[in-house]
Amino acid sequence: MKLNNKTLKIPNFPGVYLMKNKAGEVIYIGKATSLKERLRSYFVKDLPLKTQKQMAEVADIETVATDSAVEALFLESKLIKKHSPKYNSKEKDDKSRIYVYFTKDDFPAIETIRETDLARLKEKKPTLYGPFYSAKSVSDALEIIRKIFPFRTCRKMSKKKCLYGYIGLCSAPCMGEIPKEEYARNVKNIRQFFEGKKAVVIKRLTKECEQASAEMKYELAAKLRDQINSLNHLTRAYIISQDDQPSVFNRIEGYDISNISGAFATGSMVVFSSGVSDKTEYRKFKIKSVKGANDVAMLKEVLSRRFENRHVWARPDLIIVDGGRAQVNVVLAVLKKNKLKIPVIGIAKGSDRKRDEIITSQILPRGEIRLFKKVRDEAHRFARGYYEKLHRRQYQLKGKVR
Repeated sequence: MKLNNKTLKIPNFPGVYLMKNKAGEVIYIGKATSLKERLRSYFVKDLPLKTQKQMAEVADIETVATDSAVEALFLESKLIKKHSPKYNSKEKDDKSRIYVYFTKDDFPAIETIRETDLARLKEKKPTLYGPFYSAKSVSDALEIIRKIFPFRTCRKMSKKKCLYGYIGLCSAPCMGEIPKEEYARNVKNIRQFFEGKKAVVIKRLTKECEQASAEMKYELAAKLRDQINSLNHLTRAYIISQDDQPSVFNRIEGYDISNISGAFATGSMVVFSSGVSDKTEYRKFKIKSVKGANDVAMLKEVLSRRFENRHVWARPDLIIVDGGRAQVNVVLAVLKKNKLKIPVIGIAKGSDRKRDEIITSQILPRGEIRLFKKVRDEAHRFARGYYEKLHRRQYQLKGKVR
């Protein structure tokens, strides 16, 4: 059977593929969200010269399907380490390879570390997983796993709960919110997942869930059941494309006010789901109760009206407003009135108008500032568009009266 015909019979699943030469040696290993589509891409015209040379040696392709792209990422790393394929040599010799590092603390932190930085680790035998060849893919995978088994990433445990703790991505050992034994079980589950032992993890969690139910510990049983379901449905998770920015927040809402001296005042709500704008969730607000130029009061009206619909619209994990301390405080006041605890970020133009000032109600997670600014800019664009529409409509009506 020709290789390009063989790819037609490969299932459309995530997984890893091993390319072999006539002698049966593995010469290249890759991962894919869809094995079928990825392997088809090797049988098209105008392949890069390096890939053409590689394919000229390929006599057979073996595939290993996985339940998710996340598991394919870890399996790829494990198999490359085992076989050292020659066409993975560029990655293999790359000094910026990535590892996942578990600290030796009472409540271990989990972080990514580059190969060039391994020398700074004090342990003689540090707990490492890898190497991996894409920092972004590893980061995306860790964020998915973190939603199932929360863990800390801070290098030094603070005495103040960070934003990750408030949104459930860290179990907040800094505040004593999780026993050492329970945190250790989470870490063990993560390590076994990295090692390809997902079935072992699910079996243990199922046993613990049944025991918790028998002892009428229903809250614990529900938590364990959710973890089991999340692991069983990892196929729905994916490592997002390079054009999108991953986020620890499932739902971010951005707000802005647009008016000139109070005229045609409007407010906007934009929504980003898992780092991607979701225009079906956008909302426009025509300011009704505020007279004159008072952006803070207008923002209060918009947020108050928005949370009148809190049982209809999904709850945000984070709120971003275009503005400074005054805007952040008025949002916090509305949230308090509605008995809600949601992190708030204000992004204002600095005094020199050349750089942004960030005002937060909690400690910010690293690496998401670009996304936060993108949400702010989108909220501004959407509010401005609605303001201009109202302005044009009023101008047209005046023209007809004449």
